[in-house]
Order: sequence, then structure tokens, then C-alpha cells
Amino acid sequence: MLKIFTHARAVLKPQVILPVLLAAALLVFAFSLGDLGKVVARLRDLPLRVLGISIGGAAVYLGCKAVQLRLMLRRIDVCIPPRPFWLAFAVGELTVTLPLGLFSQNWVLSASRRVHVGRSSAATVMMLLVEIATVFLFLAVIAIPGWSEVRWISVALLVVFASAVAAALLFEDKARELPDRFRREWVKKIAKGAIELLDGLRKLCTPHTIAVSLVLAAIYLGALATAFWQVGRGMHVQHLSYLDATTIYMFSLAVILIGAGLISQIGTVDLLGMVIARAWGIGYTDGLAMMLGFRIVWTGSIWLLCLPIVGATWREMPSHGKRKSGDGGKQESG
Repeated sequence: MLKIFTHARAVLKPQVILPVLLAAALLVFAFSLGDLGKVVARLRDLPLRVLGISIGGAAVYLGCKAVQLRLMLRRIDVCIPPRPFWLAFAVGELTVTLPLGLFSQNWVLSASRRVHVGRSSAATVMMLLVEIATVFLFLAVIAIPGWSEVRWISVALLVVFASAVAAALLFEDKARELPDRFRREWVKKIAKGAIELLDGLRKLCTPHTIAVSLVLAAIYLGALATAFWQVGRGMHVQHLSYLDATTIYMFSLAVILIGAGLISQIGTVDLLGMVIARAWGIGYTDGLAMMLGFRIVWTGSIWLLCLPIVGATWREMPSHGKRKSGDGGKQESG
């Protein structure tokens, strides 16, 4: 009985329950705008061909992201054997829709190979920055009907992000002195983690790394957009072109990437997609159909591909005291 109360108290913490309640509220609001009954009927009639395309798109998406993460980890001298790497990557993709869920891969790397979370997080943060750059570059080039200001906002945000990263890297040398100024150990630990993160970002900010990462991001986002386009057409939004579908999803993703995803992606991206789709004359029911249909099909595809990886590699989470370091191959105790 005490265990039940302990688990309940952990789940009912504000940082856990509030994002769940917000996601539920956003979904309910989205459902109220469209005809949910029609959406469910369309979902039942979704062609198997569309499901196959979505699974193929998910495979390309995951493959490119895995290559990107692997290259970045090697760039910052984090050497991880294949099995723990795939475990961390798959867990990160399974939890990506949760608040800060992508960073779960860094926790897995820390637990399985004693790689400091701050150090491996540099690769995760760099992947996010590259994705942000790719999405906003797209929105800066492709216009949204009636939303011309999005172009200039995209350009402005690109400049802001680039300036912020440059300032953070320039601050790195001075930041190394900060941990010694703090008295509390937990503050020192956070400061040291932040310094490792900045050090990793500095190593990753090379023209070759950025160029390769941008190409990989463009490919995996293109695969995602293709799946979204095909699901939209399969949900009876037949007049939806590939470029229009890509723009709708990139806009929703852009808002998620600049902060809304810290609360919850579930519900947020669906509602944003429905709203921006109105610029192409797509009604709320059609918008709900393509966003909700894609949410279900894409999430199912990702889980279909990632769950077997987790099932095959979960034993890489070793027992206490038997973890190997990914920073130099030395065995460390827990």
C-alpha cells in the first residue's frame, strides 16, 4: 500500500501532471473544433500503402538521426559501443514527445557508460540547434499565404540563435572559473555540467560538422514531411501538395522547437497544424484529420521500429558498480 502511495505521489508532481493536463486540454480543444467522428472514420479507411510509406519514412528519419548523433558523439570524443548507443538513441526517440524527453538518451548514456550528462548533452543540443536552423531556413524561403511576417520572424530568430550560440562559446573560458565560486556542491555540479556542454558545443561548431548535420537534418525532415503529406492525402485531404504539407508541419515544428515543446508536444503541434492549415483553405475537420492521423501513424511507426531495439539492448543497463566509461574506455565504479 505504501508503494502505491509513493508511486502516486511521484506521478502527481506538478512537473509531471501539468504537462499531461495541458496536452489533454489542447487535444480536447482541437477535437471541439473539428468533427472527431469523421476523423475516426477516415482513420479506419487509411490505405495500407500509406502505413507502409510512414514506416519507411520513419526508418529514414531514425537512420539519419542515428548517424548524426553518432558523428557528433565521436567529434566530442565520446566512444560508445553499438548496443548501448542504440539503446540510448531508441529511448530518446520513444520519449521525444515528453517535456525534455530527448535528453533521456543522455541519461541512458550516463547510466550505461558513465558518460557525463553535460558532455553527451552537447551532441543532443547541437542536433536541436541544427534542426532549428533547418526549419527556420525553410520558413525563411517558403512563404505562408497571408502570413508574410513569418519569413522575417524566421530570419530574425536565425540571427538571434546564431548570436546566442556564438556568445555562449565566447563565454566558455570565463565560465570555467565559475564552479570555484560556488559553495554548494550541487551548484558546482550543475556549473561543471554546463561547462562540459559548452566545451562540447565548441568542438561541434566546425564547418564540416555543421554542413553534414544540416544535410542529414534536411533528409530526415524531408522523410517526415513525406509521411505527413501521404497521411494527409490518405485522410481525404486530397488537394494537399507536398510543399504545402511540408510548410504546415515545419511551422508547427518551429513553434515547438523555440519553446512550446518544453511543456508538451502532444496537443500543441496538432492544434498549431490545424490553425496554420487554414491559410491554405483547409477546414478544421480536415486539419484535425491530417494532424491526428499523422500523430497516430507516425508515433506507431517510431514505436514499431524503436521498441524492438530497446527489447534487444536493455540489458546494456548494467548493475551497480559494473559500468564502463565511454570517455576513455576505463572501468569506473558507480
